[in-house]
Amino acid sequence: MDASAPMRERDGVMLAARHALAWLVLGNAAGLWLALLLIWPGLQLGEWTYGRWVPVHLNVQLFGWTSLPLVAWLLHIYEVDRSKAAAWAPAAVWAWTAALALGALHWLTGNSSGKIFLDWQGASLWGLIAAMVVLWLVLAVAWRERAATWRGGRRSFALSGIVVLATVPAAMVYAASPAVYPPVDATTGGPTGASLLGSTLVVITLMMMLPRAGAATGRGRAGWWVWTYLANCWLIFGAAEWIGGTHFQFHQIGAMLLLVPWAGLVPWDWAGFAWPAGSRVWRLAVFGWWGLLVLSGVIMYLPGVLDRVKFTQGLVAHSHLAMAGFTTSFCALLVVALTGRPLGGRRVVAAWHVAVLVMLAVLAVLGWREGGAAAWMEVPPGWRTAGLHLRAACGAVMLSASILWLKNWRLS
Repeated sequence: MDASAPMRERDGVMLAARHALAWLVLGNAAGLWLALLLIWPGLQLGEWTYGRWVPVHLNVQLFGWTSLPLVAWLLHIYEVDRSKAAAWAPAAVWAWTAALALGALHWLTGNSSGKIFLDWQGASLWGLIAAMVVLWLVLAVAWRERAATWRGGRRSFALSGIVVLATVPAAMVYAASPAVYPPVDATTGGPTGASLLGSTLVVITLMMMLPRAGAATGRGRAGWWVWTYLANCWLIFGAAEWIGGTHFQFHQIGAMLLLVPWAGLVPWDWAGFAWPAGSRVWRLAVFGWWGLLVLSGVIMYLPGVLDRVKFTQGLVAHSHLAMAGFTTSFCALLVVALTGRPLGGRRVVAAWHVAVLVMLAVLAVLGWREGGAAAWMEVPPGWRTAGLHLRAACGAVMLSASILWLKNWRLS
């Protein structure tokens, strides 16, 4: 390997990280705008109403800030920047950003499938599919060239990844169709415990992979029994999803209870690795938000709790716990681990997490009170107005923090 290879290795990863941070800023700006519209609806800009900004905010956070660090991770795993595909790595990142920009334009003009996080349809959908295909081709070319240098099971693991990734575009077209909808609890309109278990198992699998796929060194603490438990969780998910049911039935509640041990298993496993400098603050954040996310998710699914909060600000609170708390910390950790560059600064990082925590508390209180009675819909009470103002203030802090992260990242 020549002396310039380490720098080339990070080119595509660095670009994906920069784009991810830029989309975080844009997603936070859209979120703050939504918070302001809840207070002053008259601020909306013509046909660009609250309902059109919602998919922009949600999808920019998921397909921008959340997905692009994963794109960077794939580029790192397949050593794209050490292969002939390196010249195409920037194209793959820019194609992803272009697809998301096209999607935002479509959503603002009222073109949406109507499915949360799957609002892609028409030209925006095919733009995203094209970006996925470009990324897959880059990874496939790199795998073909670099696989000969890999030892042990890495080559087979990478090949299986290429095969699975090849199915994603078709799966996306299928999932985005308005004619297809995931299983729901027919008695309440809410999710099944199995569907919540399955979506969380995807996150758990990624968390178990993170230190083992280029983000840290060491073997971790998880033994065969942890991997067996993970496999059994997946099997139980499949069975419970096939059976269906409501959150009043034991097998659906039991599916959710399977998540509780993972609140401690993942931090325990990660303690066996040596992590890069600058990652500790984000690992601690991941652990804190992860534990709160799992425990609160199980509690919220219980009868009597879900029935009161599922269509209120309480659900918004849980969504922000997942995205602004846990996912942001996980993506930040991934960016730091892959690029070797610190992200944040103690005061800015602390401001972000305090703002998120305050927002969660405010939204949880609002949700619980909203679910208790519908009188607040007639004349907005003072407690709700005050809560919405606090929510907007927290959003302003979070937007400011993300702007500083992007600015300092570009200057570093």
